[in-house]
Amino acid sequence: MELFSQSFVGAVRRTLDCSSCTVLGTIPVPKGKPLGLVEEVRGRRDVKVYTVSKENRNAILQDILATLQDCLTHRT
Repeated sequence: MELFSQSFVGAVRRTLDCSSCTVLGTIPVPKGKPLGLVEEVRGRRDVKVYTVSKENRNAILQDILATLQDCLTHRT
């Protein structure tokens, strides 16, 4: 329901536009009618999307941690 709140949508956009913020979040897998904010986030050039499944959820952890560490290192 948050996606229908303009306050929430604005807060997400401001947070993602903030160059001093590193955000780790989740977005739903596309199915059915596209959700505007979700597709906006997915399409950003500064967003890295990982698809996590039962098969890769343990192995992908190191990739996610390395990406976060890289973001935090280059931000400071």
